[in-house]
Amino acid sequence: MFDTDAVEDLRALVALSCRILAATGCVREITGHVSVRVPGTDRILVRCRPPQDPGVRFTITDDIHLVGLDATNADLPDGYALPGEWPIHTELYRQRPDVGSVVHGHPEASLKCGILGLPMEPVIGAYDPGAMELAVRGVPTYPRAVLISDRKLGGEVADTMDTADACLLRGHGVVAVGTDLQQATVRAIKLETLAELTLSLHSVPGARPQKLSEEDIAEVSGFVNSRNAAKTYAHWTWDYYRHTLGDAADVTRRG
Repeated sequence: MFDTDAVEDLRALVALSCRILAATGCVREITGHVSVRVPGTDRILVRCRPPQDPGVRFTITDDIHLVGLDATNADLPDGYALPGEWPIHTELYRQRPDVGSVVHGHPEASLKCGILGLPMEPVIGAYDPGAMELAVRGVPTYPRAVLISDRKLGGEVADTMDTADACLLRGHGVVAVGTDLQQATVRAIKLETLAELTLSLHSVPGARPQKLSEEDIAEVSGFVNSRNAAKTYAHWTWDYYRHTLGDAADVTRRG
C-alpha cells in the first residue's frame, strides 16, 4: 500500500526537477524527461507528454503519472503519452536496484563532447567536487544516435552505463541517475558543467589539460563522501536551483 501523501510529494518533485533542468539548459523545448522510483517498489512516477505539450519548462504535477515498468500509453488518462524513450528508464530500473531516479536530457556542451569524442577527465577538484566525482567514476559514451525506443536499446544504454552515474549518448544527449531525484537532477547539471569546462579547455590551441593527481582526487573525494556529504551537497544544490526559479517553482500551474 502506497503512502498517498509521499507519492504526491514525489510527483511535485518530478515536476520541479523538469523545471530546474529546463532553466539550466539540460532539457530543451519539448524534449527530455525525468522519473523517480517510489521507494521499496517497482512503481515509477514519470513526466508524461500531455495532449498539447507546452514544453518541459512548463511541466505541472498533472503531467506526472504513476506507472509500472511494463506500462503502455493505454495505462494513461486523458490523452497523455509515456516518453518515447521510456525504455531508458525501465531498463535502468530493472538492471540497477541502486537507481532511484533517472534523468534524460539534451544539453549542448555534453552533446558536443560526445560528438567530438572529448574525454571527461578529472581536471578540477575543490572547484566543483560533484563534477569531479563524475569524471573520476567515469562517463561512458553510448555510440548510437537513435531514439531509445525499445527494451533492447534501453538495455544497451544500461549496459554501457554499467555502474556509472552518467552517460553520454553520442549525437543525442545524456542520461544521469541517482539514489534519489535530487541527486540525479544535480548530476545532470554537473555533467553539463564538466562538459562546458572540457570544451573550453580543448578550444585553447596547443592546450594539454592536466589531470588531477591521485592524492588530490583522494583528498577531495574523501571530503565529499564523508558523513554522507555527497548526498547533502546534492540536496543543497537542488535547493539553490529551486530558489532561483522564484515563482516558476509553483508546479501547480503552467505559467
